[in-house]
Amino acid sequence: MKRKTPDSIHQNIRKYRLLNNMTQEELAEKLDLDTQYYAQLERGERNFTIEKIIRLCSIYHTGIENIIEVDFKEKQDTSELLQKLVPQIESLSYSQLIMLEKFINEILPYIK
Repeated sequence: MKRKTPDSIHQNIRKYRLLNNMTQEELAEKLDLDTQYYAQLERGERNFTIEKIIRLCSIYHTGIENIIEVDFKEKQDTSELLQKLVPQIESLSYSQLIMLEKFINEILPYIK
């Protein structure tokens, strides 16, 4: 899985805004945000919350993987990936495990 820099998320959100012929003001309104605050988000001066990213996906009618750009390898061996993940998961704190569970239950269904 290829990791993208946070900048690419901001760039993708801007790209989709432009593809949808929306102004920053229009999108800020749809997200219930101040226009200046939204502009800071889009420039990468602030970070989008996962909730706002999900809302953007709904507005843009696209999957979260298009905003975050996760590169899925064809026919990847899942057992190899699980072997890499298990030690990382075992080292998580209780609060991190709760967040991981929330991610799995609430975010993954948005990924095609």
